[in-house]
Amino acid sequence: MNWRAVAKNDIRRATSQRAIWSLLGGFVLGFGGLAALLLYVGEPNFEGYVVLVKAGAGLLVPLAGIVLGYGAVIGARESGTAVLSLSLPLSRADILFGKLVSRTVLLVTAVVVAAVGTALGMLVTYPSFDSLQYAGLVAGVAGYGAVFLWLSVGLSMALSTARRVIAAAFGAYVGLTLFWNVLVTLTVQILFRFQPPQQPESWATFSTFIGPFTAYNYVLGEVAGIGGVPPVAATSSAGFISPAVAVLGLAGWAVLPVAAGYVSFRRIDL
Repeated sequence: MNWRAVAKNDIRRATSQRAIWSLLGGFVLGFGGLAALLLYVGEPNFEGYVVLVKAGAGLLVPLAGIVLGYGAVIGARESGTAVLSLSLPLSRADILFGKLVSRTVLLVTAVVVAAVGTALGMLVTYPSFDSLQYAGLVAGVAGYGAVFLWLSVGLSMALSTARRVIAAAFGAYVGLTLFWNVLVTLTVQILFRFQPPQQPESWATFSTFIGPFTAYNYVLGEVAGIGGVPPVAATSSAGFISPAVAVLGLAGWAVLPVAAGYVSFRRIDL
């Protein structure tokens, strides 16, 4: 249970820094500011609000996860605290698990606090409020942010400098949120010499579907009923188009980088 000490110490240090409070302020501005804006410009509409939050969070929340996660391990390595920690009865697995728990708790807490505060205001000012749909939105946003947090922690273990971790993490963000579908389409075009079949290949449909941005939008659209589902899900009848596969895909984007990063972290001479 030594990882608990790592987690508690990491949370204590994080809450004394401006970054975590800036992160909380950003979530408050995102959830509450949008609700206030819709209230100001006209008749507030809950359905329109959750659709807008879903879209905005899909692009911005991964950045929050990256900011929280990229320095989790590389920061301790560069400052020398990792070596000091290992001189105590702590293993590298304790450091990893403690950091993952603490950073995930901080992210989820920031999302929930901002969302609950906004919900209290919306209950008074909005004519309608669906608590179950809102809870689904909050859970989806927090989980989606955690995917990129874990991915960046994996990079934080695997790479040798903070600069490289930052570059790789933001590269992953751009590739996975903005250009993943483009990369899949380009791969198909190249493999078929720019004459792709009329019916999409199953592997291409699957690759598109489990992209983090697509899977996130699909889960909130299909399960929580927030907005529509991505085109790949709307036009395909493949059996793997389901919430369970989308959630597993998101989990894979989180767990696999951490596992690969830990293998590298174990071999590094600190």
